[in-house]
Formats: sequence, structure tokens, C-alpha cells
Amino acid sequence: MNLKALLLAGLVAVLLIMTGDMAAAQTTPPPTVSPTANATAAPALTNVLLIYDKTSLAMLNISQTPLSLAGMSFMRAGGVVKYTVTSLAATLAPGHCIQWWVATVNTVLGKPAECATRDRYARLTKDATYFWVSGYDGEPFRPQLNASALIICNGSAGRCTFNLPQGDAAQKSWGVLDPQVGVSLPAGMRVAYDANQMWIGNFTPDTVLTTAALRVFYTVNQQGQVWTPSKVVWDGMSAWDGRALAAGQCLVMYQDASKITPLLPCVSIAQTLNADHPWTLAFDVMGPREERRSPCGNGKPITGPVLCLLAG
Repeated sequence: MNLKALLLAGLVAVLLIMTGDMAAAQTTPPPTVSPTANATAAPALTNVLLIYDKTSLAMLNISQTPLSLAGMSFMRAGGVVKYTVTSLAATLAPGHCIQWWVATVNTVLGKPAECATRDRYARLTKDATYFWVSGYDGEPFRPQLNASALIICNGSAGRCTFNLPQGDAAQKSWGVLDPQVGVSLPAGMRVAYDANQMWIGNFTPDTVLTTAALRVFYTVNQQGQVWTPSKVVWDGMSAWDGRALAAGQCLVMYQDASKITPLLPCVSIAQTLNADHPWTLAFDVMGPREERRSPCGNGKPITGPVLCLLAG
């Protein structure tokens, strides 16, 4: 074999070796990386799913562990409508659900497809327990733990997910987001009133106060009344547009528009004539959370402007 043939044979051998190495590299699986000893799973953001319509509601455990329902309740309309969950069940296994429906349903309803096993169900017979049935479009209701709101659910949405704290976490504080703007609920608001008007203002810096949860409770002719912004006609509006209150903004109810005077250092963003004049009666005002509800007024003649604070 001459020199040229030897060089050619050597080159072919090198190419074969390189090709074999490349094939081996392509077929050899990458090494498995073991998790570190300190790695932990991210905590579940939600463990409860509510599925509901105008006649029924199912509560599902969507976590991988059993849930204690101790201390859990539901509230709507500032506590006029309420229900304690443990009257039906004390715990809920993973994938299981409990279900309620209203008195007009006379048959046993089927469970939601998301529910593997329905533990118990109940037919409620009183309107005061229909916590999920909206009195108006979009009315909120609140799942609660130990009388503190866990989340604000939209009664018209059909679904609501949230986290029900367990164990030591149930004894700690938690935040609740405003469902309209997705930020933490503000600390509270102020109400000022005289014989002609009532001003409701947000005075918590850097916050936006949802008006979807704003309520005024009072009694006329021995009948309880629940005032909400969506139930009245506002000046210049054909229907309430759901506007929220930024810090330093107010809503105004009045009896005589010519006698409106500033009662709070805020900017009025909407005004409405109110024929019931709740500010001349004993009334309660509820802010963005039920525990922020204050009694105002005493039904006696008002001699001057009066200030009522709601939790800061």
C-alpha cells in the first residue's frame, strides 16, 4: 500500500470513530438530576371550589388532603342571609362535595361532574339561608372562617374558588382581594350626615373601594331595607355604572339638592335623591367586608353634621 492509500485509510478510520461518538452522544439519555433535600412543593392556592346556579350550590374539596370545615360559614346581604357549613358536614375528603338547594326543588339533584363523591346534601327551606342566591345581578356573598371573610364571590358567576386555611393557618390573618380591582380591600371609610344628606367616602390612601359591597341597612314602617348603589337612580345616569371609590372620593345621598354642602373633605363622584332619608333614622353602613359594619344614627333629630367611622 502506497503512502496515498495509507493516508486515505487513516482518514476513513477517523471519520468512522467520530461518527460512532456522535451516534453515542445522540442516543445516550441525559443524566437525571435529583431534587435537592430542601426543595418543597409550592403551597396550594385554592382548596375549595363552589359551583352554583339560582337553585343549588355544591362545595368541593379540590385539594389532595381532607378539609376541616370547623368555623366555616357563608354570609350575604350583611348577615341578613347566612348559613353555617358544619350544620351539614364537619370534614370533606379530597374530591368529595356537599350540596344544597332551595325549597322549590322537590327532587334530588345530580352532583356536579367535578365531584367524585357527594357526602351529604340538604334542601334549605328558608330564604334567609340561600346564601348564594343573588338578590340582584352580581350580588356578592362571602365564604367565611371564624366570622372573617375568606373571599368575595360573585353570586352571578357560577363558580368561586378559594383557600380554606387549615390547622395553625386558620389562626392567622389573611388578605381578601377586592374582586373588581384585584387589590387588597381598604381598611374602611367614613360616613357623615346631617338632616338633608349623607356622604360616604373612601379615606384609605392608595386604595380603591368597591361599591359592589356597599350597603346601608335601615327600617321603614317596621320593614327592613337594604340600600345598595345599584338599587337607586343616580343623577345623570340611566343605571348605576358600578364605579368604585378612589381615596378622597365620595358618594352623596340627599333630600334637597339645593341644600347639599360638603360634609367630608372629598370629591363627590355621584349623587342620588333618596326618598327614605336613612340618615334621619337609626341605620348601619357596611363597607367592603362584613366585619367592617358600624351602627350610625339614633332616630333622633339631627342638630348638626355627624361623623360615623367604619374600621379606620
